[in-house]
Amino acid sequence: MRNTSCVSASVAVFAAAALTIAACGAPGPPAGTPEALYIDLGCAKCHGDTGVSEDDDTPSLAGQTAAYTFKQLVDYKTKRRENRSMRKAVRKLSPRDMADLGAFYAAQTPEPRAGGEPPHLVNNGDRSRLLLACNDCHNESKEFRSQMEIPATLAGQKPVYFVETMKEFQSGDRANDLYGRMRFIASRLTDDEITALAAYYATAPSEEH
Repeated sequence: MRNTSCVSASVAVFAAAALTIAACGAPGPPAGTPEALYIDLGCAKCHGDTGVSEDDDTPSLAGQTAAYTFKQLVDYKTKRRENRSMRKAVRKLSPRDMADLGAFYAAQTPEPRAGGEPPHLVNNGDRSRLLLACNDCHNESKEFRSQMEIPATLAGQKPVYFVETMKEFQSGDRANDLYGRMRFIASRLTDDEITALAAYYATAPSEEH
């Protein structure tokens, strides 16, 4: 409950700080705000000034729920999720710092997804393979999502990163999903299905790629 309170409080603090900046025309965010922490930590070097990455293999975090980002940062810190760069980045972060970063990303606007007709799995799943519909957990309204997991927001994600993440779940290289749910799902998807889902949920690839 304490961690949930930190996340909720951070969202409120960030919103208040944003209003203050807009009203006063301040050149930079006030010290102690989620935005100031984001700048101080240099997160923009990889994830962009507003959480939208410029590289297709680096995740865009704009629009992720605060709770999801908080969980991923905790998982990096506790080595439940492995990545050398992120492990180093979170080493000195406090729980409040991680909650503040979650609040920052949640307040940002993600890139619009590529769209088009949703693949069958998005809304229907596949009962023959025991696959729930993707939108049972990852729906864009963020309402009525599964309460058994803290699901990622997929809309606006980089397609290359999307595919790489699903491959990591398939191989077990990523294993910080609750009850192994995403590993189970990914193991039953074909390469073509993963590519189709990436094309639907994700943004168009960067022009240089």
